[in-house]
Amino acid sequence: MNCFRILRVVLSVLVVMAASVAAAAEPCKPFEGGRVEERLLQVMRAAAAQGRLYRVSPGKSKVGFCVRHFPFREFRGEFTNIVGGLAMPPDQDQHGQALLLIHTSSMEASNSELMPLVIGHEFMDTENYPDILFVGRAFQWLNQQQGYIYGDLTLRGKTQPVVFNISIDVLEAGEGERPERIRLKGKSEVNRVNFDMHSYRFVVSERVRLCLSIELVPW
Repeated sequence: MNCFRILRVVLSVLVVMAASVAAAAEPCKPFEGGRVEERLLQVMRAAAAQGRLYRVSPGKSKVGFCVRHFPFREFRGEFTNIVGGLAMPPDQDQHGQALLLIHTSSMEASNSELMPLVIGHEFMDTENYPDILFVGRAFQWLNQQQGYIYGDLTLRGKTQPVVFNISIDVLEAGEGERPERIRLKGKSEVNRVNFDMHSYRFVVSERVRLCLSIELVPW
């Protein structure tokens, strides 16, 4: 009887270990297949294994953009179907990492009449490019709540450097050092021409403001 009990304990431990390994690898699944460099995926897996990885909370996050157009108006778009995570650094003086995959099919707009033009081939071309990828490669912390994320934004198959001015708010404290729920807010600006959006340059601004509000929970 004792042998059977020992066997059950050993099997239980093996199951837990296997689940832990699977959980550590799972955060990278949307970014595999050559979408993101393998060394960056290893950072995410290591953070998951060490309890430093936060994942995007579904339904509670959004990424938006604003662009001015004639006559003195602004078009605002927003995406809510977002997956990815944030690898917090072991120490504040070290770099963290962020991976976000934005599905453009979830886009909502302030002007429904302009929506077909924005998602069409002259601008976002969502039919051929259904995803937007952001890879945050380095953090610069100004204090515990504010800083910058330096990374790359891939849109319409073009990758350009981008810097987000960010703030992190603790929404729910945890029992240990890591909070149970945080919100990351960020702002940046890009030039749409760098992503091969050349149309209507005399009536639509080339400058596009980006904003994000991402709620994250521990993996």
